[in-house]
Amino acid sequence: METVTEKTTVKNGGKQKDDPHIQLMKLRFWARFLISLLAFGLFGWLVFTMVNKPDELAQSSKDLINLAFGAFLPIIGMLGKHWFEVSHDEPEHNPEPKQPIEEEEANGSLVTP
Repeated sequence: METVTEKTTVKNGGKQKDDPHIQLMKLRFWARFLISLLAFGLFGWLVFTMVNKPDELAQSSKDLINLAFGAFLPIIGMLGKHWFEVSHDEPEHNPEPKQPIEEEEANGSLVTP
């Protein structure tokens, strides 16, 4: 009696590669997180500059800082809304686009009862 034994070689240490959609979701999260940190950091620097050095700055510099501060308030509001109110659920990943019903009927692939 004969027995056949096959040997399979698994490359990359047997790790499963992530779905490209999941990789894209991770990339989007880190990009949003980095942009949020930069915005909050710049806003904090503007507040620090307004509070600590109002006497040393020229009037034009004070005006520019006040304008930048006013422009950042809606940005900070939108970032807070994004992180605390909006759902982060991504739409379901569907690799095959659905055909319109008219095309399916024309192809004969749509079965009607």
